[in-house]
Amino acid sequence: MAESHRIWSQKLSGIFLFILFTTACTPAYLVRNQLNLAENIYALKVDRIEKQVARNPDNPDLLLKAVTELTIYSYAFFMEQADREIVINYNQGRNLYNRALNIFNRAKDYGLRGIKLQYPGFDSLMTATKMESFTFKKEDVPFLYWTAAAWGGAISASKGDLAYIVEIPKVGWLLERALEVEAEWNKGALYSAMISYSMKRPDQVGKGEKQARMYFKKALETSGGNASSPYVTLAEVVSVINQDREEFEDLLNQALIIDFDMDPELKLSNIIAQSRARWLLAQKEELFY
Repeated sequence: MAESHRIWSQKLSGIFLFILFTTACTPAYLVRNQLNLAENIYALKVDRIEKQVARNPDNPDLLLKAVTELTIYSYAFFMEQADREIVINYNQGRNLYNRALNIFNRAKDYGLRGIKLQYPGFDSLMTATKMESFTFKKEDVPFLYWTAAAWGGAISASKGDLAYIVEIPKVGWLLERALEVEAEWNKGALYSAMISYSMKRPDQVGKGEKQARMYFKKALETSGGNASSPYVTLAEVVSVINQDREEFEDLLNQALIIDFDMDPELKLSNIIAQSRARWLLAQKEELFY
C-alpha cells in the first residue's frame, strides 16, 4: 500500500490536467462508446495534419490545427491510458507515457513555430532568464493556450525529468499572457488550466491552493457550471495533497452529475473528465491513508 501511494504521489506531483474543448459530437460519441475506433480515427487525423504541415511549414492555420489536435490526441488516448496502466503494469505504463511525451513535444514545437511566425523574437524570450513581454492579441490566445497545454503535457509525461520540470514557469508565462488578453476565452479553459499551474508554480510556494481555488470558481462561472473538468482537476491537485477525502469525493460526484448534453462545446471534455472521475473514485483507497 505504501509503495502504491508513493507511485501515485509522484504521478500527481507532476500532473497538468487541461480542459479539452471541441465541438465535434461524433468524436465525443466514439470516445464514450467505441474508444479504440475513436483512437484510430484520431490517429489518421493527426497523421494527415502533420503531412499537411510538412508540405506547408509556415501556414499558421495548419500549425494551430496541429498543436490543438496532437495535444487532444495525446491527452485523451495516451495519458489517460498511462495513468490507469501504471498502477497495474509499470513497464506498459511507462511505454504509454513515452508515447505521449513524443506527441506532446511535436505538438509544442508546432505551437512555438506558429507563435514565432508572428513574433520573431519569441524564441529568444523562451530561452531567456528574464522573460520580456510581448503585446499579444486575441487571435494569439489559441496558440498560447494550446502550446501551454502541450508543454504541460510533456512535463507530466516526463514523470519527473528535471529537464522538463524546470520549464514549468514557461507554461505559466504562456497562460498568464493569454489571461491578460482574453481571460474568459473558450468558456474558462484558461482558468481551468491555471488550477493545476497554481499548485506547481515555484514563485508561489505555500500560496498555490488559494489561487487554485480562486481559478476553480472562475472556471465554473465562465463555463456556466457545465464543465466537469474543473471539479476533477481540483480534486486531483488539491484534495489529494490535503488528504481531504470528503472534499475529493464531493468534487468528483459533482463532476459526474453534470449533463454533458447541456453544452455541445463541452461534450468531449466532459466525457473524458467524467470517465477520469469514475476511475479516481475507484482508486481512492490508494490515494488516501
